[in-house]
Amino acid sequence: MSKVMKAVVLGGSGMIGSIVVRRLRESGIEVVAASRRSGVDTMTGVGLEAAFSGADVVVDTSDVHSFDEATLREFFSVSGENVSKAERQAGVRHHVTLSIVGVDQLPGNPYYKAKFAQENVARASGISCTIVRSAQFFEFLPTIAGGFTKGVAVNPPDALLQPIAAENVGEILADVAVGQTIESLLQIAGPERASIGNWLERAFAVTNDGRNVVVDRDATWFGAPLEQGSLVPKHPDRVGATPFSEWVSTSEAKRVLGTNRYAEASVDLAKQVVK
Repeated sequence: MSKVMKAVVLGGSGMIGSIVVRRLRESGIEVVAASRRSGVDTMTGVGLEAAFSGADVVVDTSDVHSFDEATLREFFSVSGENVSKAERQAGVRHHVTLSIVGVDQLPGNPYYKAKFAQENVARASGISCTIVRSAQFFEFLPTIAGGFTKGVAVNPPDALLQPIAAENVGEILADVAVGQTIESLLQIAGPERASIGNWLERAFAVTNDGRNVVVDRDATWFGAPLEQGSLVPKHPDRVGATPFSEWVSTSEAKRVLGTNRYAEASVDLAKQVVK
């Protein structure tokens, strides 16, 4: 009788991790959803040995809610080292890290800088690894808008986004985890590319948000100067199947955007042409 594949998902109770866990279990994979909630702490290493025992693949979707550079550096680097050590001891054959498109181009952004360091730890671990760099999620549009809001004005940078649904991200990570071919780097994004301002206007149209979007050509991406294409992959390796006009009808979109006024906006959104 053949052995059932075992996967460990770090950050398994989070937004992306929980999707990966569900998708893998639907495929018949034995899955450990590892997080501090389940007694696994990547910062201290507690619980990693037991979680990784017999594991074939580890998918790292762990995160820390901070924008402090020291906190970010410590979390992603220390956690990465602890994870790599435990993987080697357990004989894990494949490691998958969720990262961000543009992470190697924007060192002025402390989060991106720390995530790039995490990538490098995974590459140096001696474990075959796949780095999956994702474009921004649809689910992050309210947060992005908030970061550039001053009163009733929203002043985002003059750059492009190609956002992807979190469900698609989780699906792709699960596919990569069980795949026979181990690739070193994949870039993923959604099916539509437009300016940051355009995406925020589309989100505001769904929620009847009265804020006014005016592009600020001097604005940075939370500390990092941007070029037009800094946040989008030149040629995505995988493209999420869910367009924005479909995503806004999902329960996740309703939860994130905090409104039920979708029926009246869905027809207009479906007709919109990305600028």
